[in-house]
Amino acid sequence: MFDFRRAGALIAATTTTAVVLTAAPFVAAAEADQVTINVANITDFHGRLEYNERNKEMGAANVAGIMNYIRSKNPNTIVTNSGDNQGGSAFISAISDDKYTMDFVNAIGTDGTAVGNHEFDKGYQDLIERIVPGTNNKQIGANIFKEDGTREVKPYIIVERDGVKIALVGTTSNLTVAKSNPENVKGLDIRDSALQVNEEAKKIKDNGEADVVIALIHDPAKEASEKLDKDYVDFVFGGDSHIQDMNVDADVPYFQSYEYGKIVTDLTFTFDKQTKDIVSHSAEQYDITDLEKLGITPDEEVEALVAEAKAEADKLGEKVVAEVGATFKRGSNPGDKPGTNRGTESTANNMIAESALIALEKFLEEDLDLGVMNAGGVRDDLAEGEVTYKEAFSVQPFSNSIDVATMTGEAIKQALENQWQTDEQAEQSGRPRLDMGLSDNVSYTYNPDAPRGEKITSISIDGKPMEMDKKYRVAASSFLFDGGDDFIASDKVTERNTVGYNDLQAFVDYLESGAAKIRTGQKDVGVVLPEGGLKAGQKNTIELTSLSYSSEGEPMAKTASVKLAEATAEAEVDNEVTDADKGFGEQGRAKVELEIPADVSGEQTLEITTDKGTKVSLPVTVAEAEKPAPTPEEKPTPEEKPTPEEKPTPEKKPTPEKKPTPEEQPADEKGSSEAPIGVIIGIFAAVLALVLPLAMAFPIDSVLGPIALLNNNK
Repeated sequence: MFDFRRAGALIAATTTTAVVLTAAPFVAAAEADQVTINVANITDFHGRLEYNERNKEMGAANVAGIMNYIRSKNPNTIVTNSGDNQGGSAFISAISDDKYTMDFVNAIGTDGTAVGNHEFDKGYQDLIERIVPGTNNKQIGANIFKEDGTREVKPYIIVERDGVKIALVGTTSNLTVAKSNPENVKGLDIRDSALQVNEEAKKIKDNGEADVVIALIHDPAKEASEKLDKDYVDFVFGGDSHIQDMNVDADVPYFQSYEYGKIVTDLTFTFDKQTKDIVSHSAEQYDITDLEKLGITPDEEVEALVAEAKAEADKLGEKVVAEVGATFKRGSNPGDKPGTNRGTESTANNMIAESALIALEKFLEEDLDLGVMNAGGVRDDLAEGEVTYKEAFSVQPFSNSIDVATMTGEAIKQALENQWQTDEQAEQSGRPRLDMGLSDNVSYTYNPDAPRGEKITSISIDGKPMEMDKKYRVAASSFLFDGGDDFIASDKVTERNTVGYNDLQAFVDYLESGAAKIRTGQKDVGVVLPEGGLKAGQKNTIELTSLSYSSEGEPMAKTASVKLAEATAEAEVDNEVTDADKGFGEQGRAKVELEIPADVSGEQTLEITTDKGTKVSLPVTVAEAEKPAPTPEEKPTPEEKPTPEEKPTPEKKPTPEKKPTPEEQPADEKGSSEAPIGVIIGIFAAVLALVLPLAMAFPIDSVLGPIALLNNNK
């Protein structure tokens, strides 16, 4: 679509250039009609009043100093805010219900601020009765309607600079209902932010109320820009998603100033009052590194305000917020103090994970599946007895938010695998493992001898095996969801809801509920099965580790038991720690001899328990019992036949010496082919035996006669 406004700007610029060459008085007249205006913006401040170099937070006094710097360049400066100044705040602000943050918003001369979702943290009435007047009626929320169609929050504010009228149209987040306690937004109709801005902007310009419309939207700037009508909306400043972003060349140029006072965006635009067009625009974003470069000095008024807030926080910090019945400690290396071992399970880390789950469930009035926590985020032990606000803060000092997101079982398993560090990571940090605390309803087993990435052998949630393809709702700090400690891959996180529920506040809310208790059993147990696996019909040695906590005073198991089908076995736990346990969580070892019956095989479940309440299970496969080699059947011995009586052997008659015939020669003198004399005699006897019977049966002449004739015929 052809943009008449942008075309007008181009024509005006071209005409001005031409006039410069031919008629200087007209140039002066044209320039007199052009006004340059600066728009400074911050968003998602969340009560970060103090300078924090580690987190790149400039602090309220330095943010005010940058605003002063921008004004020094151009008195025609507008100060804006895209919402969430308070709620989910740092301790220094949260302890006083963000009073000093509201004072800061006023001190920097804010012309208009969008209503963020966190302005609803204490309910709609709190917004109307406390926050709106507390910020000099600068809160704007065009899309906040009551169910009857009326609205009590201003949709826009019009400011004027050197004869140019600028409308600031503000909106709360489209996710405000989802991110807030339902009671806090009850009776409200929160409409689409960008579409509502379009509607308001059209009315404003059509009615001639303003020359320029700037949207202050507590939603991501880029997405909002794509939905805004460029014929009526000139610029948009976004928020809520806690990112830094900027595109001056978009149809509706957009900007987002990150979070916590880390970025101040400075938009500069020139408006021609004659043509009613924006003839140029540019933008810069200042961060903590620019303080020295630009020679920024803290604003003295705001600096004094922050000092007062800190003194008040220190005083209010002595307030007792809860009482706990046990001491929660961090992990220890052998012979060292709590906090020295981040690779082992600890009562403090597990408790913080549980607090994330319980507090966020209550905050959102939504059932979640599990809570997780990183050991490095737990910065102090929590002693039994009364707990002050300051002591709670020492445990959770980073002011992260507790968010909720969706992860598959497989993604959760991978996060647990990432507890064991790569060689490079371990060398850099000196920590071979970083433990992840889990809410009380989650447990797992692992094989300490397996390679990294293949250690986790089972995960249970609410007593049931975790399904790898199932989606689970996870409560965790923004630090973890942002990829902190390399546990959770950002591309494995979906449906993330950054509610801005400050981790300290979540922790305090949990303590105040009285739910804090020691998880006496272990969430994870190391299990090493016999080489070749479990076998039926014999004893199997099962090695168990990580059966006890590491710090003095934490629960230590005395006995460990295993059960498979009806077979059970028990062993004493050795709680001696060695240098091998440094940086790991293997303390509490036992060897259990489990005799598996010969008739138990196939898919089974190995249950592991301790006297301190550990209960984990591991699916296993039991090999069938070996069958003995078959014994051959013995054949029956036959009955012995009676031996017949031996007949007496007749006495041998002496053989008469044979007289040699003249023709006989010794055998060695004859050819070897001649038959022995005994054979010849035998043949002759046989023939005689045949002939004699014949001779007896026939007349001699009938037998011998032919022979005689035969002989005569030779």
